[in-house]
Amino acid sequence: MRKVFVLAVSMVLAFFAAIFALYRWREHRQDARRAQNAHVIVTVSATAVRYARVDPRTAVVGEIVAARGTELSLQSSGVIRRIVFHSGQRVRAGQLLLSVDAGALPGRLKGAQADAALARENYERARNVYAIRGISTAALDKAKYQAMASAAKVSALQESLADTMLKAPFSGVLGLRDVYRGQYLRAGSPVVELVDPRELYVDFSVPQGAAGQVHTGTDVTFALGSERARQQYSARIFALNTRVDRRNRALSVRARILGDHPFVRPGTFALVQLPTAAARRRLVIPRVAVAYHSYGDFVYVLRRRKGSGWIAQEARIETGSVQGDDVVVRSGLQAGEMIVTAGQVKLHDGDSVRINNAVHLD
Repeated sequence: MRKVFVLAVSMVLAFFAAIFALYRWREHRQDARRAQNAHVIVTVSATAVRYARVDPRTAVVGEIVAARGTELSLQSSGVIRRIVFHSGQRVRAGQLLLSVDAGALPGRLKGAQADAALARENYERARNVYAIRGISTAALDKAKYQAMASAAKVSALQESLADTMLKAPFSGVLGLRDVYRGQYLRAGSPVVELVDPRELYVDFSVPQGAAGQVHTGTDVTFALGSERARQQYSARIFALNTRVDRRNRALSVRARILGDHPFVRPGTFALVQLPTAAARRRLVIPRVAVAYHSYGDFVYVLRRRKGSGWIAQEARIETGSVQGDDVVVRSGLQAGEMIVTAGQVKLHDGDSVRINNAVHLD
């Protein structure tokens, strides 16, 4: 029994010794790998933190709207007989898009036109006879108003027939088609959306406290979606609401988008940067230098190491408003410090780097 106990203890000790030896071997390999990587020099692009004149801006939420845009529908019900448009088509004002079964309207219109032609002829005869005192004034008036009534009936039938056809009220681009031939279309049912993309607005609201700083002719910038979106667009304020909204105490503003931008579409969420004060001198860095994370934004700052060369070190920063390709730095950096602008994906805190601004780095 004693021999079995000694054997079991020996096996347990041997097992733990093997685990400890494996752990030490792995630690040795990791130390060797870190030592090897420490000598790798990463090539990056860099620039200096600088001062620039910045317009203080307030970010407000806006929406892209079209100067002319509507959902087209018919004023009469019927079965669709013709569809002469497709999704996304550019159309001209007055162009036929769709028509429904007109039923007996074309025949009734022809009969009314014939009656109107006869009434006009009778009226002309009555005028000639009246000129020679052949009929009374009452008979002439009766012929006249019969001709007018017949013409009015023709006009009414023509309007009813026109209501069976859908035409573009203005030139623009159609949305997605969601109707088909043979479908019964009820009056007022949406057929397709038509938008004129040549003139777009961005609508937004400003708090009543900032309403006094908003004027017609003021230029604003906006991005589609996030504040950190790279593409910035320009717009110019041309209209203000006449009163502040009682519900949210905000003033509605409309700005005309400058230039032609095919990717700016009505209904898109926009983040508008509104200038609220005179330009001030602020620290700025390129936006591409900033790594945005949920736990905080940071950049790689380059420090001179002993001897020669540079070492990259992470530096947490607080960013402010976006100004074109630059972003304002509120804290974490000083003017003149060198920061990495390209090649960050290959960097770790403490890596040795080489600056080369002559090549483009991904």
